[in-house]
Amino acid sequence: MSPPTPETLAERIPTGIPGMDTLLGGGLLRAGIYMVTGRPGAGKTIFANQFCFHHASRGTNAVYVTLLAETHGRMLNQLQSLAFFRREYVGSKVRYLSGFSDIESDGLAGLMRTLRQAVRDDKASVLVIDGMVTAASYAKSEVDYKKFIHELQTWVAMMGCTVLILTSGPNDGTVRPEHTMVDGLVELGVRHLPPRSSRVVRITKFRGSGFLEGDHLYQISGSGLSVYPRCEVAFQSWVDPLHVVSAERAGLGNPGLDRMLGGGLRRGSTALALGSSGCGKTVLGMQFLAEGARRGEKTLHFGFFETPAALIFKGEQLGWPLRAWLESGHQHILWQSPAEGQLDLLAHRLLTAVRDLGIQRLFIDGLVGFKEAAESERMSGYLAVLGEVLTGMNVTTLITEETRQLFVDDVHIPTGGVSAAFHNILFLRQVELDAKLRRLISVMKTRDSIHARDLFEFEIAQGGLDVGAAFSGGNNLMKGEPRGGTTSGQPQVPPPAPRRKPKLLARPRKSGK
Repeated sequence: MSPPTPETLAERIPTGIPGMDTLLGGGLLRAGIYMVTGRPGAGKTIFANQFCFHHASRGTNAVYVTLLAETHGRMLNQLQSLAFFRREYVGSKVRYLSGFSDIESDGLAGLMRTLRQAVRDDKASVLVIDGMVTAASYAKSEVDYKKFIHELQTWVAMMGCTVLILTSGPNDGTVRPEHTMVDGLVELGVRHLPPRSSRVVRITKFRGSGFLEGDHLYQISGSGLSVYPRCEVAFQSWVDPLHVVSAERAGLGNPGLDRMLGGGLRRGSTALALGSSGCGKTVLGMQFLAEGARRGEKTLHFGFFETPAALIFKGEQLGWPLRAWLESGHQHILWQSPAEGQLDLLAHRLLTAVRDLGIQRLFIDGLVGFKEAAESERMSGYLAVLGEVLTGMNVTTLITEETRQLFVDDVHIPTGGVSAAFHNILFLRQVELDAKLRRLISVMKTRDSIHARDLFEFEIAQGGLDVGAAFSGGNNLMKGEPRGGTTSGQPQVPPPAPRRKPKLLARPRKSGK
């Protein structure tokens, strides 16, 4: 194996762990020594083996050395259920050795000889040392332990071999001697927010490169370990500040709705449909997608509460051939269970689907699904980045948000600080008028566009929302307390009569009194 040149020393080594290379700015640096820490069960062994098998699939060899850790048979038996595992690589491209007998008989010097010999014999470009806490216990002093790390660092730099060191320990910020010697430090841990727990990974040190700081979600599944970098930083590179604003309009499937918005929603814009339960927000979103599917556009329904089967049934009742659109690929449904959602996982799943499917219209049914998945006050920045990315991808987006009460004295957006993230805001509500519940819709905001400032009555019928003429002369309709005014073809609405206290009937006197 020839010594590396300055160019190869700066070479990136992909980890094979989805999302991890995004945190690292492209992967690990060749010939570096990187320490992965965490409590038992954090996923260190899966992390290292996934790294090894990924490199074996690329035609290079790896050596995995254990020090008083679990037996190789038990480890391989547990790994074989994971998607990255290839039994044919074991012993050929990925070789497992025990270094405990060498360190027990000859200390750190014996371990160093074993590591050198194994890498040379296998011509390995990846070396894993599992159980480094055992090596530390065999060091005669802290200085000897540092000298061992330094010698390992010098030797792997000459060989061009990348090293992962796995060690257990609490991620409490304690600085250990080996932390100062290695080129990078990856911490795997668990964040408890009862009743929910989240696995988080943090890069606390990475020489020679920038990286994404802070806590980032990761999960362990049948595919192995997957990282979901925090949305606010992970997708900033997707945002194009020089994106050309389109003047083209996307219709909502009803002439009355489009007239309210000056011709429809501007392409690439984001809109919020605000209203109480039962006022027609979901139907509006489905109508928006149906209009796109009719025009041959790719559409996506991203929801939390109504299953795909329920949406297909509802669409057919309203006259939309959702099943046919799903089969043709003009419409897609991505349903999320609201029970145990993770905020960054939702963003990655949504944006990956939008990119891979070439989506042009997106309907997110229920901002509450994101809020229930949020672990902190992140919604304002989270939605701002999400909206900027979708706008840069020229995706026209409609999101629903439910007001807290059916009838309210004031109108406000329940999720504070998010109104600036939307180009358009529509308000739907129900009011009592002539002893009947009437549905009203209005435009509260459009950015860089002229819109109608009237309140319009609408009905839900075949084809979705059917918007009629504007109300005129009424007051307090937004608050659900109409006073006076008329509607097209309707008589004047008189103010309600003042309530009178009922008269109390005098009790009859008893006879003989």
